[in-house]
Amino acid sequence: MDSALPSLTVLKDCADFSKTVVPFIPQLYSLPQKLIDCGFDSERLKSLYLSTNPLISAFAIALFLAPVFLIVSEVNKNYSQVDRFWSILPTVYNAHFCAWAHLAGMRTLRMDTLLAFSAVWSLLLAAITFPSYILLLVTKLVGDGNTTPDVIFSRCLVSLVLVEWFADQQQWEFQEAKRLYKKTGKVPFKFDAEDLDRGFVVTGLWSWSRHPNFAAEQAIWVILYQWSCYVSDSLYNWTIVGAIGYLILFQASTWFTELITSGKYPEYEEYKARVGKFIPKRSTDLPAEVRSKEPAVADNPTPKATKKTPPS
Repeated sequence: MDSALPSLTVLKDCADFSKTVVPFIPQLYSLPQKLIDCGFDSERLKSLYLSTNPLISAFAIALFLAPVFLIVSEVNKNYSQVDRFWSILPTVYNAHFCAWAHLAGMRTLRMDTLLAFSAVWSLLLAAITFPSYILLLVTKLVGDGNTTPDVIFSRCLVSLVLVEWFADQQQWEFQEAKRLYKKTGKVPFKFDAEDLDRGFVVTGLWSWSRHPNFAAEQAIWVILYQWSCYVSDSLYNWTIVGAIGYLILFQASTWFTELITSGKYPEYEEYKARVGKFIPKRSTDLPAEVRSKEPAVADNPTPKATKKTPPS
């Protein structure tokens, strides 16, 4: 184990790439031949696993999977193979680090906690797709009929993807404009200095919802669940657990995000009062009205005497 991990003396060194990664890169070059030499001997394989830096092992796993995905993609003519595994691969890598720590005799409460979270996350991502199983069973039972409701559900899903894309694009353009504005002092085209000074976007879809991208993402999986209810002729079904879990996850993460944002931008509280979190309010102010308030001027104010400077 000692040769597999760097010798460090201070916490800051744990994040130093030159000390924690670079010295172990040569292990990656010799690893294939060492695996061949070990063959199917479990004890030798375990010894090799423990003597190899766990990050290098993770790199090796990724390098092994890359050509596998490429070959399968070419064979199936489907180039989204990684997408099929994106919900479980992070957990696989976290399990690898946790397993290495266990085998090396290290205290692993922190790693175990991370692995537990990762497993729940993967399960949740899988759960939101459970309604697809209902659609599969219905197709087997009554055949593949693309009815008008099916078209409506599918078009709704496509529309929500577009909403999410436009919302993300508007956020990205605003952040880029803000970055350039801070760097050069010049207001980019199509933007307003007061909006950029405020620090957060309140125009476009963001004038209707504080998180239009999050709203669309959640709605996608709720619509998929509703689709499964419709085709199965049921008011509700067990696959609701995925949709509910996803909604709860977004509620918690959005609360935390807004807690940070409110502390960073003074006007965000006013924005929260005027614009709905996910669903637009019945009465939503125009973005231009989300401004810092000027002191009210009294009617017919008494003009102040001004001292005129004589022309020089």
